[in-house]
Amino acid sequence: MAVQRVQYAPTTDGGKRTDRRVAFRLFVYMAAAHLFGAFLFLLFWLGAHR
Repeated sequence: MAVQRVQYAPTTDGGKRTDRRVAFRLFVYMAAAHLFGAFLFLLFWLGAHR
């Protein structure tokens, strides 16, 4: 039984546009992670001072 490999078309979306989208997504994820970390820090700080 032979395995057939699927041939995909070459990527036409590569280049600066994709790099910008990846950089923007990375920025959003980093900002969200820092905001979440700041929220956790605030919760621990409030818990220690009560």
